[in-house]
Amino acid sequence: MIMDFKQGLKRGPFSEKQVTQLSEALSGLDSGSIQWLCGYLTGVSQSLPLGVTTNNGKVADAVTTQKLTILYGTHTGNCEALARNLASSAKAQGLEVEISDMASFKTRDLKKITNLAVLVSTHGIGEPPMQAEELYHFLHSKKAPDLSHIQFSVLSLGDSSYVDFCQTGKEFDAILEKLGAQRISPRVDCDVDYEEDAAKWQEELLKSMAKHSNATPAVEIKNNGETAASQPKYSRKNPFEATILEKINLNGKGSSKETIHLEMSLEGSGLQYEPGDALGVYGTNSPSLIEGVLKTTNLSDTQLVQGHNGEKPLSQALTYDYELSPLSSVTLSKYAQLTGSTRLQNIMADNEKLLNYLHGRDLLDLLKEFPYKLSATDLLSVLRKNNPRMYSIASSQAAVEEEVHLLVSVVRYQAYGRHKEGLCSATLADRFRVDDKVKVFVDKNTRFKLPDDPQAPIIMIGPGTGVAPFRAFMQHREACGHEGNSWLFFGDRNFTTDFLYQTEWQQYLKAGILTKADVAFSRDQQQKQYVQHKMMDNGKELYDWLENGAHFYICGDAKQMAKDVDRTLKAIIQQQGGITLEKAEEYVKYLQLSNRYQTDIY
Repeated sequence: MIMDFKQGLKRGPFSEKQVTQLSEALSGLDSGSIQWLCGYLTGVSQSLPLGVTTNNGKVADAVTTQKLTILYGTHTGNCEALARNLASSAKAQGLEVEISDMASFKTRDLKKITNLAVLVSTHGIGEPPMQAEELYHFLHSKKAPDLSHIQFSVLSLGDSSYVDFCQTGKEFDAILEKLGAQRISPRVDCDVDYEEDAAKWQEELLKSMAKHSNATPAVEIKNNGETAASQPKYSRKNPFEATILEKINLNGKGSSKETIHLEMSLEGSGLQYEPGDALGVYGTNSPSLIEGVLKTTNLSDTQLVQGHNGEKPLSQALTYDYELSPLSSVTLSKYAQLTGSTRLQNIMADNEKLLNYLHGRDLLDLLKEFPYKLSATDLLSVLRKNNPRMYSIASSQAAVEEEVHLLVSVVRYQAYGRHKEGLCSATLADRFRVDDKVKVFVDKNTRFKLPDDPQAPIIMIGPGTGVAPFRAFMQHREACGHEGNSWLFFGDRNFTTDFLYQTEWQQYLKAGILTKADVAFSRDQQQKQYVQHKMMDNGKELYDWLENGAHFYICGDAKQMAKDVDRTLKAIIQQQGGITLEKAEEYVKYLQLSNRYQTDIY
């Protein structure tokens, strides 16, 4: 007679996986084997620590310390910092921890993992960060193994102003489930303002693991896992009010662009930054846009509302606390649910339609196109919090001390019959003047840094405002007396009106701080020229620099420029190295993994 052990085992302190495994093992034994096993397990149990009582009052066997494997894929370093905070908290809870960036992780080690935490950002246009690419593609390939032995949880970082919000994290979560892994706690998708959601995810993960181990219960985690004493005085949640010292339009008369150089005082803040870091800046919505929203909704500007920053008049909440432009997929989704609009729901269901609809629109366009009687509370409920804009810092603290400099391209355009503007860039250009105060904080970028060796050569690709961090690089090398060779590729529209920091580059060249500079101005001749063309023109020398240990940097547009530069670099390596394209791609991958190829793209 074949016994069905499964129903009896389900009444014990076993997981579904354990019930299945034990049932299969016992079903293959005869009565003599089972009697022998009973005696053996009785002897083993007497040598183990006393059992622990479960929530339902049953006595379960004592369990061994669990191991948590933490894998992170990051673009600027935020996921890495969160991963290290998770590791510290897990160790304090009594868990064994192994932490690794995805690029260094060996896929063959997947079979050794029982508990997995994945922390990953979405890079570029819905793509995995460079560091996560290999693992991402492996898991989506035919080589991917069965992962039913793994319990996992995913933390995903992104920006809800993009349609592909947290896309990489969502795809890691889905593929792990498809390969058989089981969630130990739900995935959490974090917006730009990620600290609180990340802390809740971390707490939930550790509590879930504590239920299945002899670890102590998870403690409450503040912000990104740091203690209050270790947190900086000024941060994203508590920005410093920096005074504007200087504000200059760097474009010449007749330029089609508007690029602002800003100098701000950090005196008394204690804020520290390094070349490659970013400055978070909070902007304000334009008075005309706020007026249009209030008029369309028939709401009073003086009505008191309870928002995420406390009670205040509606006009103030709309000025400082929420975003009215650009229209985000989050706002559109909430508005579609609130109004019950079938047409909006159809737009949300089609990614291409969604992209087309969001392009160039703001909240006022939505309210006019899909009228709905909103209360002030309804209005705030669909809006995205006012999130800071990150600007690559254009100065070195070694040179400017208690100042910070920014290079800001002002966004202005016409769409749907109205004049539109970038929320933060127009704030800095139009609404803030010298001596006004701007709310700022330093956003560390551990993945875009000068080489540790001050003698190492560097190649910098920075069209337009992408040149900002390279100004910081040059300031730093000059202030610190670093003598490594440096080569700048800069591009913009016209030489006479758009050569940003031209005089400074010439001075750096004269002083030998900048070894070489190649510039491309796309509109100065009939056939457009870009930085990648200048790279190809200097292919042999560029390859020689790489062979001699040069570090390669790209800053600027992610959608087109960065991809063109990457393709050009691989073509140069293929041609000059006399190798196949596949080998050239391996060469670039080596540069990336050794931190000699770094990007700050947006």
